[in-house]
Amino acid sequence: MLVKDAIKKVNGLPYVFEHVQVCSSWGKSLLLNQPFMTDAAAIERNLDDLQRHIAFLERHPQPAHQLVVLLHEINDITKTLQNLKQLQVLDDIELFEIKKFSLASQKIAELLRETQYECMELDDLSKVVELLDPEGSRIAHFYVYSCYHPELEEARKKILQSEEESEREKLTWEVSQMEDSVRQKLTEMLQPYREALLRNLHRLGDLDVLNAKAQMAAEWHLTRPATATERTTYTAIFHPQIAATLAERGGHFQAVDIALEQGPCLITGANMSGKTVLLKSLALAQHMFQFGFYVPAERAEIVPVEEVICLIDDQQTEQHGLSSFAAEMLSVNEILLQAKRGVKLLALVDELARTTNPDEGRRIVNAFVRMMQKYHVMSIVTTHYSGIPAPCRRLRVKGLTTDKISGEVTPHSLNRYMDYRLTETTSDEVPAEALTIARIFHVDDEFLALAKEE
Repeated sequence: MLVKDAIKKVNGLPYVFEHVQVCSSWGKSLLLNQPFMTDAAAIERNLDDLQRHIAFLERHPQPAHQLVVLLHEINDITKTLQNLKQLQVLDDIELFEIKKFSLASQKIAELLRETQYECMELDDLSKVVELLDPEGSRIAHFYVYSCYHPELEEARKKILQSEEESEREKLTWEVSQMEDSVRQKLTEMLQPYREALLRNLHRLGDLDVLNAKAQMAAEWHLTRPATATERTTYTAIFHPQIAATLAERGGHFQAVDIALEQGPCLITGANMSGKTVLLKSLALAQHMFQFGFYVPAERAEIVPVEEVICLIDDQQTEQHGLSSFAAEMLSVNEILLQAKRGVKLLALVDELARTTNPDEGRRIVNAFVRMMQKYHVMSIVTTHYSGIPAPCRRLRVKGLTTDKISGEVTPHSLNRYMDYRLTETTSDEVPAEALTIARIFHVDDEFLALAKEE
């Protein structure tokens, strides 16, 4: 799976991508095509580079700003380099692209040397610059300079001096032939540098992505996660997009602590108690970690997995003509099939079997939890069902703190009176706060009285 695939299905990841300040279209393309890393060593290497780049930004603010300016000059020249590989004669635009890229590459290489940058080293392209900039102007512009050919300057002068149209046409054709021979010669002379140009192109794209990730880590107060082997833990995990939305409304996102082990965890809590947001936050953090980002938490230790299956809504499957329950069961079956194949999973399932009758729903939840326990799948299941006997770890959202409520409460302000922290519990009973919340919102008294009746 690549970033561009995950963006389509992971809640919050499009928001992350929109705010990653990649400077170049080439860097953006590389970011979209970054793979979901499952090897712990590869993840650590990426995080090491990111940590070093963050240190570079902190120690060298002025060079860091200049780096951003220079990265904006990096364009995708892969097609030009492919033509160079095949020794197709490059035109003026392609020669300009190589010159512009090489000038920017040399400037960035010098900046990295001066700051003793540790994450990468660029190939020396000074010979390429000399070939395409024989006059030493160091300006990103290409022209078939007269110095490239012994007769070119004189022929160009004759065109300007000639008064006869036929003579000018003849001279112009001769000049174009000379220029074509220069382009062919330059193409042949540049061909040995193609690999170095390609290496620098990929390294500078990686540098662009790394710089954007580092800036995001600083601006969003993300943390470097440690790579774990058995247990995933978060201190104060949060969801950046939801936190930003709450802040715009004058609210505050309450981050929570949670630990996940090999096996299922059942989470109960009232409506609006943050269970769904927690699952979205966990899915986003896991993907950010395995795409080489820092994560939204104060502290994190994360076990890499081969696949994250997050069953939160069924909008996409409904579009294919399936009922909510049918879509949900197909997704559940996919989790079970992967678990039986031994795939290392993180399974996040919100309100399993909520659309069927309570008796069958309770049985389905119980069976799913037992299967997750049997196959040692790191998983969270949220539920409103009481009486789930399957052995598993149980957590409960602390929920509504009614003693703190003062004044009018709206759906947007209710979060101020919710305690989203998780607490261990041995009970399989689900908190009953639905009627309390309905009463706070001044739902019809007659309706509430009837709802209380058995």
